[in-house]
Amino acid sequence: MKTNFSQAKSWIASSINDIKRVLNDLSLKDFSRVAFTSQFAVEKLNKAILSLIGIKIEKTHNPSEILKEVFIDEETLSIDEKAREWIEIIIRNSEFFERQGTKTRYGIIEGDKIRFPEEIYSSFEDIHNFLENLKTIINMYIKLMKETFRLSKKEFESIEVLKELEGEISKWI
Repeated sequence: MKTNFSQAKSWIASSINDIKRVLNDLSLKDFSRVAFTSQFAVEKLNKAILSLIGIKIEKTHNPSEILKEVFIDEETLSIDEKAREWIEIIIRNSEFFERQGTKTRYGIIEGDKIRFPEEIYSSFEDIHNFLENLKTIINMYIKLMKETFRLSKKEFESIEVLKELEGEISKWI
């Protein structure tokens, strides 16, 4: 399997920074930023997976669609059944974020009025599903990295940070 570990590592680092922002925004009760930043973090984790399996990443806000295309072609992606299950869960949970589209950034138009993200995501209940899905994706991502890609301890440092961040997210759910 051809990989681009260096690029994946950059996506992971950027995602970790986003997840830290999610936690900070939670403490500030800035729920619209939690929605946007968690969406961004998930996109980056998916781009990391794509990089690790050797797929060149173009600018996209729907990397799980690309992952799904690769995943469907079993000859392209030769991984074990457990890894396939984890990727399916990642894809399914990522689709939640991708369905949000630009709503987390710009809001939505309803009739002749714009509802900005601050109105749409104004309470913990409004972003609860974001946190649940983010936690699940991180959990599956960690399993995938540990058991499928078998990274060395040094290469695995960022995954340990993700594990800690998943624990912090769990405290909010």
